[in-house]
Amino acid sequence: MEVAAGLPPKPGGQRGGTAELTPGPTSPRIFVAQNTEDAKRKVAAQARLYSDAKVLLNARLALIAALALASAVSALLVSDGARTVVGAGGGVLLLIFSFVGANIEKRRRSLAVAVQEEFDTGIFRLPWNSIELNRPSPVIITKAAARYGGGREKDWYSDTEGTHRPFDVLICQSSNLGWGATTHRIWAWILSAFLAVLTGLVVLVAVNLDLSRNDILVALVVPSLAFLKEVIEQIRTNFETAREKEATEAKISTAWAEGMSLKQIPTEETLRLIQNKILSFRQRNPYVPDWLDKKLHARNESAMQATAADRVAEAVRCGHGDPTQTQEH
Repeated sequence: MEVAAGLPPKPGGQRGGTAELTPGPTSPRIFVAQNTEDAKRKVAAQARLYSDAKVLLNARLALIAALALASAVSALLVSDGARTVVGAGGGVLLLIFSFVGANIEKRRRSLAVAVQEEFDTGIFRLPWNSIELNRPSPVIITKAAARYGGGREKDWYSDTEGTHRPFDVLICQSSNLGWGATTHRIWAWILSAFLAVLTGLVVLVAVNLDLSRNDILVALVVPSLAFLKEVIEQIRTNFETAREKEATEAKISTAWAEGMSLKQIPTEETLRLIQNKILSFRQRNPYVPDWLDKKLHARNESAMQATAADRVAEAVRCGHGDPTQTQEH
């Protein structure tokens, strides 16, 4: 593994996962480091690249849905003899297109993940995981950031001033997991309801047209397989991601509690392992639509900020406050 420049030295006297700490915040402070021009450029770039991947996904789904509908209608209009050829042929072609399109979208998302990971490791002062990722090109980052039209590149993480390393990093890492679990679960239920309605429509069409089982299969089911695959996969991965994020957040909470009680202070290796888990989520994270993200954004951000503030206050109460603040005041 490559070590990021400026990685703070490990605290002395580490034994069995505990350490005799010389408390101090991550230097420079995370809240300051994330708002440098270079860091904000990376936030803007990853946001733009994720949007690019989401556009590809939406375009692929829209095209698959339109072609599936066209294939099903064509299969219903042709004679019985040609129905199997039209329906099955269209379904197979759509499945191939679905897999090819997914690979193109995946490459775009991988680039966005690399930029976001470089942002995190830079401000958290963590080593770069060169096994999982190659560093993104500065030129790609600059070009992507120039295309960003949003306004959320500042103050990405809540202010952790008041506590020290490793707890300041742990607070920020925790916010990455708690942020999206609820949104993923809501979107999975919305898609489940949509799938139920779609199934009902298929049954309604089959009954009204008095189709045989074979006609239903080749004219309605097979042309829809690619679209159904996409929807079912989104439902599965959103539910799965929500569960895994909550489980990982629970483990971070356990590490936090042990650190607060001085039972076991999280080490630099622990922080990197947590970051590896976050990286893994990002590499396979299912998307939620922008309209849902915007609708829930204010609520999610308020919860994240409140949780961060509560943990900083808890750290101070448990004797893990930033001693430099005490000295200054």
